[in-house]
This record gives sequence, C-alpha cells and structure tokens, in this order.
Amino acid sequence: MRAVVGLLFTLALFGADFDWIQNYKEALNLAKQRNKPIMVMISQKNCSMCEYMEEVTFENEDVVDFIEANFIPLKLSISKAKKLGLKAYGTPTFYFLDKSGKKFTRALVGAAVPKVFLAKLQEIKAKYAY
Repeated sequence: MRAVVGLLFTLALFGADFDWIQNYKEALNLAKQRNKPIMVMISQKNCSMCEYMEEVTFENEDVVDFIEANFIPLKLSISKAKKLGLKAYGTPTFYFLDKSGKKFTRALVGAAVPKVFLAKLQEIKAKYAY
C-alpha cells in the first residue's frame, strides 16, 4: 500500500509537465522541422505568476497535450528576450512566433488558470496559418 501511495505522490509531483527549449535557434529549427509556431514564455526568478503557470497551468494535462501538439515551447529570461527584440511587459509575458521567428499575435501578459489559458492557446492556434 505504501508503494502505491508513493507512486501516486511521485506521479502527482511530476505531473504532465513538458520540456522547455532554452535556446532560440534550437526552437526556430524545431519550428521549421515540425511546421509549428513557437510559444515564448519570458520569465524571471522569484516571479510568483511564473511559478503559478509552472505549478498549476503547465501541470494540466489538457494544456500540456495542446502545447506539445501545436507549439514549440521556448522559455527565455528577460535579458535573452530583450536581445531578440521581445519586450517583457511583466512576467510572464508570452509571445507566439511563426516558424520564421515573426510575431503573429499580440503578447499575453500574466498568469491564467488552465481552462482560460487553453482557450487562449486554441484561439491563437486558429490564427496561425500552417
């Protein structure tokens, strides 16, 4: 019984999370290879809203599945984003780039509960022409 409880705890701890790309060029190459847009998350240390997104929204299986199927997830610090011409209006700030690296929608700023974030992702995906 303890083994089952331990396994469930471990699964809950690691949840549905996905792996972020940390390098813009790598994300751009993947976007071209997979014909997907890039979802950029600009974050910073000690950002409570960034932590909320990581611990709640990006642990939601529906959100994770949708992102994995439709976007290349790229996480950047404010300084790295600034070098790419992406402004952080607060953290987190999300940008959506086409496979050539051009923004195709307005930035999203702040955190959102999984259901709301998923709806926004679905709306953004519908705007992206493959």
